[in-house]
Amino acid sequence: MKQRKQLTIIFGIIAGVSVCLIAVVLWMVNKEHRFLNYKNTTYSFSIKYPTSWALSENQNGTAVMFTSPLENKLDTFKENFNVVVQDLSQHPTKLDIYTMLSIAQMKVLFKSKLVVVDSSPAYLDGHPAYNFTFIVKEADSEMKFKSIWTVVKDVKAYQVTYGATSSQYDKYLPQIDKMIKSFKIQ
Repeated sequence: MKQRKQLTIIFGIIAGVSVCLIAVVLWMVNKEHRFLNYKNTTYSFSIKYPTSWALSENQNGTAVMFTSPLENKLDTFKENFNVVVQDLSQHPTKLDIYTMLSIAQMKVLFKSKLVVVDSSPAYLDGHPAYNFTFIVKEADSEMKFKSIWTVVKDVKAYQVTYGATSSQYDKYLPQIDKMIKSFKIQ
C-alpha cells in the first residue's frame, strides 16, 4: 500500500512537470505567432506585425520598417518588411502607369541581376494592386523580394515590400502574408 502511494505521488509529480513543460512550449510557440497593431496617422494606414520583430519609422524613405530578430550568432541578415507611401498629387498616376514605371525602375537599378519570379495583378486592402516578386543575384548572395503596390485615387501610392535571403524567404512567408492581409488604408 505504501509503495502504491509513493508511485502515485511520483506519477503526479511527473504529470505536473509535463504539464508545465507543455505550457512553456506552447507559450513560446504562440509568442512567435502573436501580432501587434501598428497605426500610422501621418500616412493613413495600419498593419499588424509579429511581436518578435522590431519597428523603425521614417528610415531610408520608408514610412515604417519591421525587421526580424537574428536567429543566432551566424545569422547576419534581418529579414524585413517595409511600407513606402508616395504622394502623387503633383502628377496623378493610374495603377497601370505606376506599375510600368516601377518595374522599369527596378530593371534599371538591378540590371542583369534581376530575376522576375511573379509579375501579376493583386489586391491590397481590397484595392486593385500589383504583385512583383523578384530575386536579385549578387556574386556571393541572393536576395528575394515580394513587393505589392496600389494607387489610391491616382494621388497616393502604397507599397509594401518583404526582403529576405532566398534561403530564408519561405520561412517567414506565412507571417508576411498575414501582415499583407492585415494592411489597411484609412
